Amino acid sequence: MKHGHRFLESLGGFSVNEKNHLTINSVDLVDLAKLSDRPLYVLNEDAIRKNIKAYQSALSTYYPGKSEIFYASKAFLNLGMCYLLNQEGMGLDVCSEGELFIAQKADFPLTKIIFHGNNKSHTELAKAIQAKIQCIMVDNACELDDILKISEIQATTTNVMFRINPVVEVDTHAYIATGVKDSKFGLDIDDPLTAALIETAFKSHFTHFKGIHFHLGSQVFDFVTYKQAIKKIVAYIKFLNDKGIEVEVLNIGGGLGTPYTINDTSLTIDRFIQELCGQICEEYQLNNLKLPTLMVEPGRSIIAAAGCTLYKIGHIKDYGSDLLYAAVNGGMSDNLRPSLYQSQYSAVIGNKMNWEGPTQEYKIVGKCCETGDVLIQRISLPKCQPGDILIMFVTGAYQHALASNYNKHTLPGILLVREGTYEWFTKEQPYEGLIQNDVVPEHLKKVV
Repeated sequence: MKHGHRFLESLGGFSVNEKNHLTINSVDLVDLAKLSDRPLYVLNEDAIRKNIKAYQSALSTYYPGKSEIFYASKAFLNLGMCYLLNQEGMGLDVCSEGELFIAQKADFPLTKIIFHGNNKSHTELAKAIQAKIQCIMVDNACELDDILKISEIQATTTNVMFRINPVVEVDTHAYIATGVKDSKFGLDIDDPLTAALIETAFKSHFTHFKGIHFHLGSQVFDFVTYKQAIKKIVAYIKFLNDKGIEVEVLNIGGGLGTPYTINDTSLTIDRFIQELCGQICEEYQLNNLKLPTLMVEPGRSIIAAAGCTLYKIGHIKDYGSDLLYAAVNGGMSDNLRPSLYQSQYSAVIGNKMNWEGPTQEYKIVGKCCETGDVLIQRISLPKCQPGDILIMFVTGAYQHALASNYNKHTLPGILLVREGTYEWFTKEQPYEGLIQNDVVPEHLKKVV
């Protein structure tokens, strides 16, 4: 591949065919883009399964105790994804009644579901407890009180873990850092109330205290921060153990960073798990503790790089500078991350691979009525024309999940590609979907 495609080569699954079109698993992405006038999300099934197996293999290799993997469904979830995860023996981490509903509709094993969230409603907790999911992650004192009351009403015992903030500095965007002090998530490790709540759950007949959970945030590449957190959390587990409170499970969350451009740090799943398992084993040995069941919750690192988005170039503006504006048929309504997090992406013109002609610097902008609707601030591409296919990479996570109907754009469809074939994974939203829940009061129908 030419035209600076080193990053593309690192993703795997991509190649260039005889038409100089970009393909994924031998499927022509330029041809796929013709299936809709809207953007299209494309997911590489083989890459998803490969990433799952990488976690399974690494845990089997580097952790001597029992381990479980729960996919963080907030990254991306639909019915088909639930079936795929179940085929691979994965658990599911949900954080809303909607995600639980989708899992149940897909007949996902309820005993392999855990429930997160900082403000779970009474209804959500009641449904989760009634469904007898594997565990609820307790986020705060009010929530524990609700769980105890609901469990008593339902005459059942609910498995709970507690989300603890280790209070360490995380080198990531402030909006996705969670293991810090004053986070909206979890309980402070240094607050005496935290231990008191755990003791209440441990002693209650209506809850079975299983263990401790922590999550530092997303896009973490720094082992130093993780090791600091593990050291503090294991010391806290030792403190609980000395009080007679057994901690059966340690859940270290997810957060492994995914590179979005050639300049981003790259860290393999194998290395990530190797380093963390080594640190956990070391700390448990130093504290003379029995190794727990280890839980991990990867999301982005499983699905992000397995996805790409297909756009069509529309109008091009030249303001007389070296940077031209190229508008595409999507934008912040299908990828909010550049506007929300100032995220950077890589892209190519899919119908001009191995390009030998002139190149140009472009700002890739969306079609939403917002100045901030910019997908890529500056990128060098082959000279673009309306109708060219812009392919943006690493869009499997938090694109479809954050998509909206802003400006009444319909939600794009999703295609699943494997072994030279493709199938619809989620159909494109029809225009009727924009008004299906609208209700017009009778008095508004009268012509004045």
